[in-house]
Amino acid sequence: MQLIVDALPEYEIFVPDLPGFGETAPLTGDHGEPVEHDLDAYAAFVEALADELSLGPQDVLVGHSFGSIVVAAHQARRTRSRKPRRWGGLGLFAPISNDIFSGRLFPGAAGVDLYYRLARALPARAAQLILHSRLALMVTNASMIVSRDPALIGYIRDQHRRYFSSYSDPRTLLQAYWASSRHTVTEFAADLQLPVLLAPGAQDQLSTPAGQRRLRRALPQGELQVLRGTGHLLHYEKPAPAARALRRFIASLE
Repeated sequence: MQLIVDALPEYEIFVPDLPGFGETAPLTGDHGEPVEHDLDAYAAFVEALADELSLGPQDVLVGHSFGSIVVAAHQARRTRSRKPRRWGGLGLFAPISNDIFSGRLFPGAAGVDLYYRLARALPARAAQLILHSRLALMVTNASMIVSRDPALIGYIRDQHRRYFSSYSDPRTLLQAYWASSRHTVTEFAADLQLPVLLAPGAQDQLSTPAGQRRLRRALPQGELQVLRGTGHLLHYEKPAPAARALRRFIASLE
């Protein structure tokens, strides 16, 4: 998210890692026991982090890709618990609107699912070899990069090489994959009773235009701003337009 953050210098922005990724340790229970990294756990993590940082109705919560699902689940959880609205609004970059195991998304999703199921069935050391596979990284780059700018393509590939495997352990990664692939923002849309920005790439590989429009219609206060010339990796390919979309959205809340 760094390029989007850099394009919004007038705002104070916190960018946390998901538990078990980047520099953040996996979640544990009260006695240090492992915790299932499911969507409820991630939603609770967002709630705890917001409490720790004293964030509230003057702030906007933003999520990209799986983060859009986590953000939606967190807010829906508050709505269903009849808690006061916490945020001024939600910003969802490349929101996951479609069930990926249906329609034109199914072939690619099925291949990815088989890859992770294989990793889950293997011993930890063998799973690490599969999950750190250079071939998997090459396939990800080939399927997700929209840009034709050689310099930008090189930058994205380098970013993926550096950070694609920055997870704590295979167990946490596989749990996160399961949570990310079995939910959509659409299932929480009716409970998002606040302004919501949807900012997908026009060529998003993990959603369809029809799915994004369906999600927009399901939101009580939704706004759709499509970013041209990019897909799911809009945070690398179009960070300035993404930042402008978020800036316009924040201005509309004031």
